[in-house]
Amino acid sequence: MTKFKVIPPTTTVYCKQRGEGWTLTGITDIDENTSVMFGGTRYTIPAKEIIEMRLMAPF
Repeated sequence: MTKFKVIPPTTTVYCKQRGEGWTLTGITDIDENTSVMFGGTRYTIPAKEIIEMRLMAPF
């Protein structure tokens, strides 16, 4: 089993298509979906995508 560190709510993420946003829910597993706010619009996207965004973040 792979260990996974919890990513708390309000974590900043950056997406080329959507810009800067933040998580509305925490992430406890890479195989779950999470809510993210981009430009005032809420998106439900796979946690894996959030993890990839965080790894590629320019900050």
